[in-house]
Amino acid sequence: MLYHVFKWLFYLTIRGYFRSIYIKGSDHIPGSGPVMFVANHNSAFMDPILLAVHLKRPLYFLARGESFKYRLTRWIFNRFHMIPIYRPEITPDKVYKNEAVFQSCFDHLKAQKSLMIFPEGVSKTERRLRKIKTGAARIALGAESQNGFQLNLKIIPIGINYSNPHYFRSHVFINIGAPIQVSDFEAVYHDNEKQAVLQLTDQIKKRLEDLVVIVKNERLDALTRQIELLYDSQLSDQKETDDKAVQKFLVSREIVKAVAYNLKTRPRETVAFEIKLNAYLKSLDRLKLRDKTIGSMKMRLRFWSDLLYFILGFPVFLFGYVFNIVPYKVSEILSRRIIVRKDFVGSMKIAFGMFVFLVFYCIETALFAVYIHTIYALVFLLMLYPTGLFTLNYIKSFYLYKEKIRYYQLNLNHNKLIEKLKRKRRELLYELEIGNTLYAQSLKEKL
Repeated sequence: MLYHVFKWLFYLTIRGYFRSIYIKGSDHIPGSGPVMFVANHNSAFMDPILLAVHLKRPLYFLARGESFKYRLTRWIFNRFHMIPIYRPEITPDKVYKNEAVFQSCFDHLKAQKSLMIFPEGVSKTERRLRKIKTGAARIALGAESQNGFQLNLKIIPIGINYSNPHYFRSHVFINIGAPIQVSDFEAVYHDNEKQAVLQLTDQIKKRLEDLVVIVKNERLDALTRQIELLYDSQLSDQKETDDKAVQKFLVSREIVKAVAYNLKTRPRETVAFEIKLNAYLKSLDRLKLRDKTIGSMKMRLRFWSDLLYFILGFPVFLFGYVFNIVPYKVSEILSRRIIVRKDFVGSMKIAFGMFVFLVFYCIETALFAVYIHTIYALVFLLMLYPTGLFTLNYIKSFYLYKEKIRYYQLNLNHNKLIEKLKRKRRELLYELEIGNTLYAQSLKEKL
């Protein structure tokens, strides 16, 4: 019961936190039968929350055993479908409990339920895949072995791709891959159990690598993200759809590979390009413009229609702002005050946001019921969340509108400056195409 209540509350919170959430491959998830989900782990508790609210099947999670140390947290985690697992490097004195934990997982899968595992073992906010531990494979093969490999257990790999998990109103792309049939490893398991575990673990690793953007170091990541801004502008005129999210993902993967190749084979040219790109982006920052504004081919200033939207939408914006600004600010202050590991930042924002907004909504509704009317209070409560979302979009639209006006003013009064920026941008894209062409040629030569 508690799981389903919080799933609904977290669904609303997640939808408010992220600007867009795209999911590809939901059809890979079977409607029934035992399933083990495996995913990359970038953002502590946000990853399981994100998947729990968007996957239709109820999820049970393997979590670090040290989190179950206290009675209260143990009670809460049990209600949230969490199963403790003890790691030798963290809790060596409790590793003996893992045998019972594994058996619990076997029974759980035999009962046709689902299990969610993050096989990297730890979370870290990086666009890379850390070493995949063997626990997921051992549980999957152990469950099938106890059932004569007739369980029909499937492992569903999931790649979580955040634009930035700790940035409010960012984007996320959930990439669900084709299932791995565990019974395919039956022969190897009977011949050599350890080898079967290693082979299945390697298969999980390869599937996850296909579903996420992997960047090997911080410098490469920084340069890649800057280049992504340029290519994102090329896609900005398209309507926001799942297909666009997939296209962005594929483009990002190719950018990473091309940049890595050019850093290795053309280091001087790549560094020179990096300097030019940084100078261009700093110029945009000084002018308070975005690359999308400079690069968009279809940008129009719809002065009167946009102005009408702001005038007619202002009462709704004002209502949403007045009754949501206090919990928003309180959540922001609390999340900043609490010092946590980087991978917990987004999780803290989500948790504080949900609880603070819930408390404030209850207080505001109660006051409305006491001083005005109970029926009106119910209507008031139902309006709080959607008007809050409208307020966020209204503010975003207002700043975009201001940016467009600023762009047209600069283009009118300082046309040479805008033309210079456009020329720099074209030069950057041209150099990118050279690098991409060389990378593509290197791939052909390998074939």
